[in-house]
Amino acid sequence: MHVPRKGSGPDRRQVLAGLGALSAMPARAQPLPLWAAAASRGLVFGASSSWEVIRDPDYAALHARESRLMVTDKAMKFDFLRPRADVYDFAEADALLAFAREHGMAFRGHTLIWNYAPPPWLAGKSSAEIERIFDDHLETVAGRYAGAMESWDVVNEPFWPDHGAPGGFRRGPWFDAMGEGYIERAFRRVATIDRSATLVLNEAFCEQNDRLGIAVRARMLPLIDRLLDRGVKLDAIGLQAHLKPGLPFEIDAFLRFLDEIAARGLPIYLSEFDIDDESFPRESAKRDALVAEWGARFLGPVLANRAVRAIITWHLSDKYTWYREPQVARRRQRDFAARPLPFDDRMAAKPLRSAMAEAFRAAPAR
Repeated sequence: MHVPRKGSGPDRRQVLAGLGALSAMPARAQPLPLWAAAASRGLVFGASSSWEVIRDPDYAALHARESRLMVTDKAMKFDFLRPRADVYDFAEADALLAFAREHGMAFRGHTLIWNYAPPPWLAGKSSAEIERIFDDHLETVAGRYAGAMESWDVVNEPFWPDHGAPGGFRRGPWFDAMGEGYIERAFRRVATIDRSATLVLNEAFCEQNDRLGIAVRARMLPLIDRLLDRGVKLDAIGLQAHLKPGLPFEIDAFLRFLDEIAARGLPIYLSEFDIDDESFPRESAKRDALVAEWGARFLGPVLANRAVRAIITWHLSDKYTWYREPQVARRRQRDFAARPLPFDDRMAAKPLRSAMAEAFRAAPAR
């Protein structure tokens, strides 16, 4: 796992000192924070946020207590960061970095390049113009935060087979202008700009054993091999792990996929972990218990693979889950509010938090 530069996050001595202080606390004190339970086995635990962690004091306190890795939710995404061609809006990203530094957290950027939801101002531009914008974006954004980052999701979700593109890639401005080559171009350019960050290829769906998940897994490994064979600085693989119990799931298939990545010498981030409760009973207590059961069922065997180095939840509290965002909530088949995370709307621990802590403690040491 990449160790951040001084000032960008906790080093090993800080983590050990923190663990020592926690172990000296009275038995009736708060249980070990999730970051500490993870760190005891050489794992990193973190969570994403947007402005909420700056504006909600209770949420800020929850992050400060439980996490040691701050991950940007929307702040680094192209359409959010670049509302107009001549504007870079760094206010949220800068605020999150300041929060991370204040609380001794490492900082992780999601994501530099993604073919999803391009801003309208990109439409109609020539391939040459797209390439220039692409390069300028990487230079500007990666350059601004060089030396401050634990890791970058350099490219996010490269595959979407239903688009019908050659190789099953996700269509969008970058792929349409450069083909598959946009991925290598992004990694090579960022490697020259930020020499200290871990550079990650991040993908969704791989834990699913449905048509989409199987298709994406089958394409990811050859892409990884092509990048490595060409000498691209690819440091780690991010697997989002948005678990969806309503879809086909086969843990052994996913474990074999993790083994294949580990055999290539690449660390693995579980980069956006949560558990969709849409297929569970309405009663919140029953849903929470099933969410925890799924968390234990997944994390136990997955964390047995020592290549898995980091676990990141997509937000910490149900209050701010992406499943409650209006455009996502409208697509859900059930009318109850999602509860996919380890803490509830009041920032109180749920059964999933206990399941996660136990899975961390049971994992082999890294």
